[in-house]
Amino acid sequence: MCAAGGGPVLGRPAIAEYPPGARLPPRVIHDFEFVWLLSGQARFHCAPRPLDLVLTPGRLLLVPPGLRHRFDWDPIRPTRHGYVHFDPADPALGTKLDREPAPRVRLVPMTGQDPLSGLCAHLIWLGAEAHDDREEPAARTLAFMIELIVSEALPGLRPPPGELSPLVRAAIDYLHRQWSRPPLRRVPVTELAAAVPVSRGHLNRLVQKSFGMGAATALERLRLARAEPLLAHTNLTISVIARECGFADLSHFSHRFTTTHGMPPSAYRATGIGSPSVLDHPGLRRLNHLIFDQDLSTTSSFGTSG
Repeated sequence: MCAAGGGPVLGRPAIAEYPPGARLPPRVIHDFEFVWLLSGQARFHCAPRPLDLVLTPGRLLLVPPGLRHRFDWDPIRPTRHGYVHFDPADPALGTKLDREPAPRVRLVPMTGQDPLSGLCAHLIWLGAEAHDDREEPAARTLAFMIELIVSEALPGLRPPPGELSPLVRAAIDYLHRQWSRPPLRRVPVTELAAAVPVSRGHLNRLVQKSFGMGAATALERLRLARAEPLLAHTNLTISVIARECGFADLSHFSHRFTTTHGMPPSAYRATGIGSPSVLDHPGLRRLNHLIFDQDLSTTSSFGTSG
C-alpha cells in the first residue's frame, strides 16, 4: 500500500493480501488513498482524532494525507483489499477534495444502487493492464468516484423517506458500543462526528432530520433519560446518579435536569411514577430505543459476516 510514480494516479491500482493477524504499522501518507475490502475485515485507527472504524466488504474508505493511522487486518481470516493512491490537486482530476479546508476520513457504503463497486473493480482492471495509457481512464474513474462522494449523490448517503441514513446508523452503532455498560459517559458531538466520520455540522443536520433535535441536545437528553428511572425507582443518591449518567458533578447535573424537566432531581424523585420524561419526545424515544434496545453490533467486531 505504497505510492509510486507521478501524475494524478500515483502507482497502479492494485490488490493486497494479508495473512490473519497482520498489521500495517502506524504511518503518514502524503497523498490520498482509497481502500476497499474484498474479503475479511479490518480495523482502521487514526490519531490524534479518536477514530476507530471497522472495514468490511461493501465499504469504501478514503484516507487523506497528513493523518497518522494504521490498519489491523482480520485476526481470523486472510484479508484482500483493493487500493489506489492519487493526488486530487492534479489538473487531470480536478476534484473538490483539494479545495476542502481540512480533508477528512470518509467511510462510504457501496450499495447495489450505486456504481462505486463497479468503478473500484474497473480501477483494479486498469491496474492490471500493461498499457501505458491506463492513467487517463484511471484518473477519469477516480474523478467520477470523488465527485459522487463529495456531492453525496449516492443512494447510501441519501436515504429514502422514513429510513435512516447509513451515516446515522454508524452514529447509533458507535453510541451503542460506548454506552453498552454503565456508567454512561459524555460523548461530545465532535467525537461522534469523527467516529462516523462526518463534519460536526453535517452530523447535526442528519440527527435533526432523523429525530427532530440537534445532536448536542439529543446526546445530553439521552443521559438525562437514563437518570429518570434511577431517581424514581432506586435509593441511589443524586450524586451517584449524576456520575452514572456521565455528568461531572452534582451541580451541573441538577442544573441541566431542572432546565429540561422543569423541576430539580429531588422534586422529580418525590413525584415518582407519572413524572414528565424527556422520552415523551417521539424522535428521542426512537433514538433511545435504537441505541439501548437493539443489537446493532453486527458491524462492530471481527468474526461477523460482511
